[in-house]
Amino acid sequence: MLSFIEGFSMYWTRYFDFKGRSTRSEFWWSFLGLTIITGIIAGIEQVDYKLGVQIYIVYSILTIIPNISQYVRRFRDIGISPYLVIITFVIPSLLVYAIKHLPWYLQAIDILLILSDIFLSILPSKDD
Repeated sequence: MLSFIEGFSMYWTRYFDFKGRSTRSEFWWSFLGLTIITGIIAGIEQVDYKLGVQIYIVYSILTIIPNISQYVRRFRDIGISPYLVIITFVIPSLLVYAIKHLPWYLQAIDILLILSDIFLSILPSKDD
């Protein structure tokens, strides 16, 4: 099993790796690291809203490709088509800013897609 430092550093070193596999520990350690960074940015936003939003935009741009590549690797590791990432991760990520303005049923679908993404990421690795 990987340590936090190993898992989080693999997130950044495998930035454009869409072909390999990611284990649960690699995925969840990086998830924890990104959640901590998001929390720090939210704290900055409470102190200086404009600065916090600017930092969050840069952070979002820097992490979009490694997030997608890691989900592709994780889905491949559990034996699911990596193309499912488009439905469970990319679409909800694009809707995040418009969610307040969507009808309730589209909000519910968005939340279900996010939850399915989390559930699928919990599944154990599948042997070849």
